Amino acid sequence: MEWSRYNLLFESKRNGWLLYNSGSNSFVQINDDIVDFIKELKRSPNMDFSDTPDLYMKLRFAGFLIEDGKDDDLIRILKMRRLTSNYAGNKLSLIIAPTKECNFACKYCYQHNRISSKMSDETENKLIQFVQKHNSITNAYLTWYGGEPLLEFERIKSITKKIAALGLNYHSNMVTNGYCLTPEIIQVLNEHKITTMQITIDGSKETHNKRRFLIGGGDTYSKILENIDALMNSDWDGCLNIRVNIDASNSNEFATIYNFIKERYPDKFIKKITIYPGFVHDDANPDIGCYFNSDAKGNFLIEMAQNHNIKALSIFPQIKLGGCVLTARDAYVVGPDGELYKCWNDVGKERDIIGSINSFTGWNTALIAEGMVGASYLEDEACQKCFFFPVCDGGCPKMRMYNRRDNGKRDTCSYLKNHAKELLEIHYEQKMLIAKQ
Repeated sequence: MEWSRYNLLFESKRNGWLLYNSGSNSFVQINDDIVDFIKELKRSPNMDFSDTPDLYMKLRFAGFLIEDGKDDDLIRILKMRRLTSNYAGNKLSLIIAPTKECNFACKYCYQHNRISSKMSDETENKLIQFVQKHNSITNAYLTWYGGEPLLEFERIKSITKKIAALGLNYHSNMVTNGYCLTPEIIQVLNEHKITTMQITIDGSKETHNKRRFLIGGGDTYSKILENIDALMNSDWDGCLNIRVNIDASNSNEFATIYNFIKERYPDKFIKKITIYPGFVHDDANPDIGCYFNSDAKGNFLIEMAQNHNIKALSIFPQIKLGGCVLTARDAYVVGPDGELYKCWNDVGKERDIIGSINSFTGWNTALIAEGMVGASYLEDEACQKCFFFPVCDGGCPKMRMYNRRDNGKRDTCSYLKNHAKELLEIHYEQKMLIAKQ
């Protein structure tokens, strides 16, 4: 028998001894009367359990005590599951930008190429043909993106109608600044199966309007809130995610806007409307949340939980199998001219075009392979040796790809890595508080 290398035994000042295993995601409190036994077990796993058979079974069942070599088996199993998920052939994910135009001039926007470009009827028809050529798929996942997608809502309606006519089981969501979310648009969201929407509010009215303003100048905060009010008072059956782009200048406002939204929509909060932080970085894409400094992010989450009783993001590890557009086989970002990319923030960058909806030939397969395979954390020795490998998705694969190109040190680690004990302790206390209610 072995003491799993994915065990973390630590003493909490407030809650005694806690034991967590990242391989099974098991988390328990250890009674004081068996702490010494557990510590000895860590040094000598083949101890005599004849007097404590129940303890032996619990440790085995939770994955703390394992058969020899099972941790190595786990690595291979997790790699297999993640690769299977990435290469699954029954789903098609399309992030569609019907335009590169935007009515905002956000200071931190990563999209530098805003040349006027809108999807034409010809490109729309080519897009439908592109979807049809994926004849093995049963599910299509659409994300309306931009630019600002609501500037081309008629195009979105037309594409949706044609995809629905294909008989596919499709799902739709949208990333929008929310400024053009008119009552007329809200009225047809259900009809076009837009079940999730993301809108960004960057803090107080003053702060938001300094960061997210109209081209040529002009406040946006009040109009966005007015539109969210209309959305929440409508019969829309979807969910709204409010994102707050966080950096050093406004991180202290997250708790304020969080509580403001909670109080403004008390009957909708959590059920239909949530709020979460996105972390802005010099290389960041403020609409996908995959770029961040892991240590600063961990500190922020701890502060939110301890000082404001806010669970800003998940503080308990989750076993992840997904990946992203860059690593998935049938996932693409579609530009308004039908050009294809493998990352959200590549739209408009000619060097990052991997192909076109017009043809399955002439694609940049080397660039595709670099993202899907070349930068994979699954083959990274440091990642495989990491305690968090079972509950980590390797971080942003685009940043890993850049690191591979220039031997850089961009941070792709989980915020759990340097803050595991603090975050696990907070999670334990939250669970205990719920249990007492």
